[in-house]
Amino acid sequence: MGKTKSKILIVEDEPIIASDIEMTLEDLGYEITSIEDNAEDALKSITEDKPDLVLLDINLEGDIDGVMLAQDINEQHKIPFVYLTSNADKLTINRVKRTNPAGFVLKPFNEKDLQSNIEIALYSSSKIDTEIDEPTSEFFVKDAGALVKVKVDDILFIQADDNYSRIFTVNKNYLISSTLKKVDNKLPKTNFVRIHRSYIVNINFIDKIKDGYLFIEKHQLPIGRSYHETLNNRITKL
Repeated sequence: MGKTKSKILIVEDEPIIASDIEMTLEDLGYEITSIEDNAEDALKSITEDKPDLVLLDINLEGDIDGVMLAQDINEQHKIPFVYLTSNADKLTINRVKRTNPAGFVLKPFNEKDLQSNIEIALYSSSKIDTEIDEPTSEFFVKDAGALVKVKVDDILFIQADDNYSRIFTVNKNYLISSTLKKVDNKLPKTNFVRIHRSYIVNINFIDKIKDGYLFIEKHQLPIGRSYHETLNNRITKL
């Protein structure tokens, strides 16, 4: 039995370049799951096809560029991505660094450079600890110099606040020095769902969903476009 081919999703909005990349990768022995030119279709493809790696351009069709898409990939999927782009200005590089890419290749690309970046990314991904913690029913947070117990069932929602997170409970709000991703790893998936890159909500407290917003008590929270389907699948409808 032959070695299983690594599956790669190409996200590129220039058809000729995308076709060139596809032929190059196929010649190198990779399987191409699909070619997408926008972030929304790329996220759907990741969910459906489960590629091992995403080859990602920065300039894409639509309002969400490749860097913003990379943030969504980090939040929703645990797969590596390699940028393949002609953009190498200082501002772009600074944005790119914050997404922790597995590689960065400049266009026009060199076949050996592209292959080495992909192989290193795939190898590193196979070795990385997923860092997913066991879900918990309660945890302690710092509040006014004390450690206070917070019951997970009392959490309404959590909001990202740069490298911090703000936890909204039925009684009080807490600001903690953990990223939203780290908090998400500790929450039971049965009750909590991500609705936006900045929000995780407790399904049990949702009062209403309307016009792209979700309502919990007095709070109105935006639903990210790429999260609509996930939310829709998690709630019970009659």
